[in-house]
Amino acid sequence: MNFLFEIGLEELPAQYVDKAEKDLKKIIENELKSERIKFSEIESFSTPRRVTAIIKDLAEKQDDLDKKSVGPSVEIAYKDGQLTKAGEGFMKSQGATIDDIKIIENEKGKYISIEKFVAGKNTKEILPEILKNAIKKIEFEKSMKWADRTFRFVRPIKWFVTLFDNGEILPFEFEGLKGGNKTRGMRYFASQDIEINNPLDYEKILLENFVIVNGEKRREEILKSIRENGENDGDTAIINKYLLDEVVNVVEYPYAIKGEFSKDYLQLPEDIITITLETHQRYFPVKDKDGKLSNKFIVIRNAPEYSETVKKGNEKVVEPRLADAKFFFDEDLKNKFADNIEKLKEVTFQKDMGTIFEKVKRSEKIAEYLISELNLNDKKENIIRTVDLAKADLVSNVIGEKEFTKLQGFMGSVYAEKQGEDKDVALGIFEHYLPRYQGDKLPITVEGAIAGIADKMDTIIGCFSVGLKPTSSKDPYALRRATQGIIQVVLNSKLSFNYKELIEKAYEIFSADKKVLEKDVVKDVTDFFKQRIINVLSEKYKKDFINYEINLESNVVELDKKLSELLKLSQTENFEILINLLKRVKNIVKGEKNITTDVILELFESKEEKALLDFSNKLESIENKDFSSYIEELLNNADTINQFFDNVIINVEDEKLRSNRIALLKKLENSIDKTIHI
Repeated sequence: MNFLFEIGLEELPAQYVDKAEKDLKKIIENELKSERIKFSEIESFSTPRRVTAIIKDLAEKQDDLDKKSVGPSVEIAYKDGQLTKAGEGFMKSQGATIDDIKIIENEKGKYISIEKFVAGKNTKEILPEILKNAIKKIEFEKSMKWADRTFRFVRPIKWFVTLFDNGEILPFEFEGLKGGNKTRGMRYFASQDIEINNPLDYEKILLENFVIVNGEKRREEILKSIRENGENDGDTAIINKYLLDEVVNVVEYPYAIKGEFSKDYLQLPEDIITITLETHQRYFPVKDKDGKLSNKFIVIRNAPEYSETVKKGNEKVVEPRLADAKFFFDEDLKNKFADNIEKLKEVTFQKDMGTIFEKVKRSEKIAEYLISELNLNDKKENIIRTVDLAKADLVSNVIGEKEFTKLQGFMGSVYAEKQGEDKDVALGIFEHYLPRYQGDKLPITVEGAIAGIADKMDTIIGCFSVGLKPTSSKDPYALRRATQGIIQVVLNSKLSFNYKELIEKAYEIFSADKKVLEKDVVKDVTDFFKQRIINVLSEKYKKDFINYEINLESNVVELDKKLSELLKLSQTENFEILINLLKRVKNIVKGEKNITTDVILELFESKEEKALLDFSNKLESIENKDFSSYIEELLNNADTINQFFDNVIINVEDEKLRSNRIALLKKLENSIDKTIHI
């Protein structure tokens, strides 16, 4: 049999629609499995007004259960022929009687046991409780009570559909609402009293009443309507995924309508216009046939038809928004952008880390260190200017009014360029925030790269120093993203420096300015960086390779080069043989105590010992030279190690001979450990 369960609601916030659907499906799946009720699949649906699950091929009863439970040993369960408290406790926990107890024997001894046959109940008896549990277990960040209800949910529940095949309704009641066979179509355009007689007709019946319950089909319909109603004259909609995802979950049946605003607003930077349209109004911006941003937008109406009134209304609403943006922008341009730096003294970054002005000054010192390390003195003036101005737009009217916070960095770049700052400084102000998310672009200017690293490094060190390091569930200052961002920028811009020394320097700068509240900050940040480096590089290399080098190389650019070489060399036939030989060397040496590397030539008894010593000396001579040459030397001489193991017995009775051979292997291991750690 099939079963339809629909929770009808007042409009859900868009961000909760998909989550509620996924949670309902998963919870019902788990509850059915826990209750031993078979089914073939659960199909789920959602719109702003409903969350639905259709359980297909639902078994009519639970599976029977042959249950065998083993309790305490006989010695613990009985005393003087009577059940002890331990024995009685086990018996009661199984819902059994004394007559149900059996004695079993295994290799550990004799134990009491209870075997029970539990006949499966009718599914219809159990299902109401499963549905109640499903409703209660769906979690939201914010919930509410309504009317005289005691239950909290994200929005008031208005109706339930609890329907089997052939129109049979499952008796169900929750918070005074009873399950039935009636759902509701689109508000104002369809019946609010729609009868369903078969769960498998659910999607079709609602479509006839202007509700597309499948989210992916709603997405397709939105894109189709945009093409037909908004792009039929050569224009092209700008469709950002985050906005499309949101719009999918604010409508039940979409219809695209194209509106216009005054061309005067096109004098604004494009990002201000698109942010106003997308974030504030949920409109899709439109480009003209030449690819330029136009004075048009597309709004998705929650209705099956066009409305001139809706068009005019949205055109009327967007004008004040753009007027505000233009006012803020024009006001900002009346003032000198660089004067905003002083205003940052009044803006707190975090109570223990001080103001944003103080943060900027620390970032300057970190940037000066990097300039020295990277020999960027010819760019020093530009880089420091970029750091100084990087946060200045935070107190601008456009950003400060909280209308356009997504534009921080971008607005600073615009203001700097309009007021005559160097073009690389202006671009660097925007780029110092990059990357902002997974897959985002990376800085192309050294100004943006260094300013970004300095800013992120101060945040990371500061948070660890004042007790705000991330946990497994919380990372309020996005330190993981910041650290990975530093690594990606370093690799992309080929910035060759020692990241461990940068951490130490940033800590030195922070601790001279602010009180450190935590211990082991440098160690903890170093470990944190190391894990993020592994995460970033594991997209290109096997973790085994990364582990060979991660503890030996503190320069991320050099680490990447070494791993690239290892990857190429690993494709040769001798590489796996070499790795196994090196592991064998380490395994022999690691159990030894008080090992010396002083090898006595006079104790050699074979040419293989002399060959291994010569090889070890040659490796030592090239330890600090080209990495690939060192690894190639290892690969080319794998036979030297192999022949030593094949022809030389290490564990001989003569202690001097044995110690000398161990010393020879230790000498080889010491050299290898400086270059590749197996």
